[in-house]
Amino acid sequence: MASAWNPWHGCKKKSEGCRNCYIYRGDAKKGLDAGQVYKTEKFDYPIETKKNGEYKTKAGNLFFTCFTSDFLLQEADEWRKDAWKIIKERSDCDFFFLTKRPERFLSCIPEDWGDGYENIHMGVSCENQQMADERIPILLSLPLKHRCIVLAPMLEPMNIESYLNSSIGVV
Repeated sequence: MASAWNPWHGCKKKSEGCRNCYIYRGDAKKGLDAGQVYKTEKFDYPIETKKNGEYKTKAGNLFFTCFTSDFLLQEADEWRKDAWKIIKERSDCDFFFLTKRPERFLSCIPEDWGDGYENIHMGVSCENQQMADERIPILLSLPLKHRCIVLAPMLEPMNIESYLNSSIGVV
């Protein structure tokens, strides 16, 4: 089972791949400014409980995290510590997020990170060769148990063969 968890919404455009961002387009249709970053009302979604105290979301769920923002966005620094607590509490679930900001990862992880949480799957999105050559080496250097490369939005052909090994997935 999978569900979306967007603890915050909004983003700041970072690179060419952000030019036609679906969040900016969607918010514009609603008369909203996607450049305004805010904590959502569903921040606690993964730890919401039923009246009997059981989690509403079952163990084994995959949370697609921050797909209306970027988990490593600087504007969300004040909320990220609490998001990590939720992720740690729900170690019975997996959390997957993409970022265009892998260079911020080490300054954004919790103190007990060690070599990574088993339930975190992090990927970088790369839109062109320049971003692949910048983001993928950073991703590969990070203390993560699960890594992924997403070639989207693919604005040009890319060669990432030199980065591939058995510890990385490509979408």
